[in-house]
Amino acid sequence: MAFSPEYKKKMYIGCYGNSKQYLGADGAKKYCLCTINKLNEKYSDKEMDLIFEKEPEEIIKVTEFAIIYCEKK
Repeated sequence: MAFSPEYKKKMYIGCYGNSKQYLGADGAKKYCLCTINKLNEKYSDKEMDLIFEKEPEEIIKVTEFAIIYCEKK
């Protein structure tokens, strides 16, 4: 699977905006790049769009593997 460059950029902007206040600029950059790359290994643009249509709890459940992996780094 591979995200299109536009999709990766859109995801990064959203992730960075939400993470910067908690992780600082450098921490958010590293965390978001890691998370997006990990999700990109498993999902396509269309699959992620379907995931983002779900309830927040289900989104977390489906993407948790990437979050856990990247929080350890």
